[in-house]
Amino acid sequence: MKHKTMVTALLVLAAAFSAPLHKAAAEVGELKVALQYGIGYLPLAIMKHNNLIEKHLKAAGLNDTKVAWSRLGAGAPMNDALLSGSLHVASGGVPPFLFLWARTVDNLKVKAVAALCSMPMFLVTSNPNIKTIRDFTEKDRISVAGAGSSIQTIVLQMAAAKEWGDANYNKLGTLLVNLPHPEGLATLLSGKEINGYISSPPFQYQALQKPGIRKVLSSYDVMGGPATFLVVWTTTKFREENPKTYQAFFNAFKEATDFVNRNRRGAAEIYVKESGDKSGVAAIEKLLNDPEIRVTMVPENTMKFVNFMNKVGTLKGKAASWKDLFFPEVHALPGS
Repeated sequence: MKHKTMVTALLVLAAAFSAPLHKAAAEVGELKVALQYGIGYLPLAIMKHNNLIEKHLKAAGLNDTKVAWSRLGAGAPMNDALLSGSLHVASGGVPPFLFLWARTVDNLKVKAVAALCSMPMFLVTSNPNIKTIRDFTEKDRISVAGAGSSIQTIVLQMAAAKEWGDANYNKLGTLLVNLPHPEGLATLLSGKEINGYISSPPFQYQALQKPGIRKVLSSYDVMGGPATFLVVWTTTKFREENPKTYQAFFNAFKEATDFVNRNRRGAAEIYVKESGDKSGVAAIEKLLNDPEIRVTMVPENTMKFVNFMNKVGTLKGKAASWKDLFFPEVHALPGS
């Protein structure tokens, strides 16, 4: 009897210790992913529309894991949501990601999963007197999504530094108006409040269709060639605690990217359905066939952002290589 009691006690003790271990080993029951506006987020839109993450979760044996999608207007809210735990996977321009990467080097260790795309950003204007960025005055206003930290902001800072010197990198900062891309486009086209607009596909091309609006510069001119526009990022903590979920997301990401490059018409149809874009499937397909627009997981010229932001003091963290910024799954790609 005494022996039986001891065995029972040991079993209870073992169960007590094994319960938290089992809980720690469990992966998230719901994967929370966010995207923004524009065709740069097309792989994510395809993942959502075609339930690709769910497909790869099931292949990994995670049949009950749910996927929750949300749409935010800029990188800063993405970072806030990631830090608060209300989001697992964020997406946006390279600089907002870099800010969080530098901020979390000693704790959450945020890194990028992969690039989403390389696309040019155009600065356009409706002011006939503006031929170059030198012609903007304090009377002018430029719409920028995520003004202050977005990739469009940093591109304008890089352009200003080239024009007026590094000390004046933020010379255009007082002209910026923070508006999400669709709202910024509508405001520009209305002829009220703003006469400058720096955006991304398809919005900048839609702006240029209106007579009197023209391009002032392209980000590719500033960057010296094609450069990654958007990336997807998460924390090392999430990746390590949810290896199967992370891999399922990565596999879905790759499948969606391959789909865009294999079937641009089908990708355009999905984009129009997911975004409600009124320009139509043919217009989106035309953009996807533009050689300047590349849907690719390969990081391109990301270190140019790091080096510039380090030089002017807006980024404290230093990276020796682009691989310091990205998780190992993409290290074999020809990144830069």
